[in-house]
Amino acid sequence: MNAIRKKANAAPDVAALDRKALEAIGRALKAHHADLVQAPLPEKLVELLARLKVGDSASEPQGSGDANG
Repeated sequence: MNAIRKKANAAPDVAALDRKALEAIGRALKAHHADLVQAPLPEKLVELLARLKVGDSASEPQGSGDANG
């Protein structure tokens, strides 16, 4: 009885899923998230990123800018 219960709760094997179904799910996810990818960043986030970038450049060692020294 426990074996039946374990099998019923197991996640489906990805290989067992229909390839066309997986492709359809992938297309739907891409379409759903396309607007988010193309949306501009909120102004507050842009300001925060700019402040972080200034902080990073201020903490970098002076030199040629070459990572190897």
